[in-house]
Amino acid sequence: MRKFGWLAWSVLTALAGCADSIHDSTAPGPVDPGLYSDAVLDNQQRIAGEDVRVVPLYKTPLEAVGVGLDLLIGEPIAHFFNYITHDSASYAARKMADTKSPDQQRQGMLRLTDFPFARRGIYIRGYAILARDGGDFTLRAAAIRALNRCRAKGYTAFFLESLSDDQPLVRLEAADALSNIPDPDAVPLLIVHTGVDAETDTDVRISCTEALRNFHTAEVMHALVDELDDQDFGVAWQARQSLELLTGQDFRYDPKAWLIYLAGSGT
Repeated sequence: MRKFGWLAWSVLTALAGCADSIHDSTAPGPVDPGLYSDAVLDNQQRIAGEDVRVVPLYKTPLEAVGVGLDLLIGEPIAHFFNYITHDSASYAARKMADTKSPDQQRQGMLRLTDFPFARRGIYIRGYAILARDGGDFTLRAAAIRALNRCRAKGYTAFFLESLSDDQPLVRLEAADALSNIPDPDAVPLLIVHTGVDAETDTDVRISCTEALRNFHTAEVMHALVDELDDQDFGVAWQARQSLELLTGQDFRYDPKAWLIYLAGSGT
């Protein structure tokens, strides 16, 4: 059972690392205005979290019909299924309180964050306690993910501290939290952890590189340019994506072209 829980957690972690990307431009230079506008809006929604709507609920009449059907049919069915299976917030809270089983605690906490009321207030403080003192590293990582999902502000120092954890999974969740809850105070250490000398795990480096997409400064953009020729292509690809979102330009993996553009734009 414990092995299954770990495998499920690994799959969820992999999925959590997926993010929208800007499609390649036809030629080096400005990104298509429509694609860029959508990417900026998607990023604003990502930072706002699921409890704040930035992106319109629907853009076409067909999408409106789909939303209506979900409200009339989909949600009642889901609520009924949860009722008959006892998959409720109180059940999740009891699992989260089972200190004898990190697996139960982790599963209960992540299920609890599915309920909007459990993504604010006293619940956030509970997740923070487990993130700091959970013992089992998968539980601490899950608690950081819960804070991330709540878009809980005020934990930058803790997330930065967690970037030095001896467990890559904890570092990854901390980097992802810093990516979704941007704070300028995190920039220096994020830049450090994009480099292979400070961070041995490629996924953590990618997530730190992604987190830099939120800071339009010369320091950040030059650091991203430095990663365009990284030996780990995932890091280089994310550096390009972050530069595109920051500038609205795409010069592929050509550091010289990027530096010329940045110099010309006064960055």
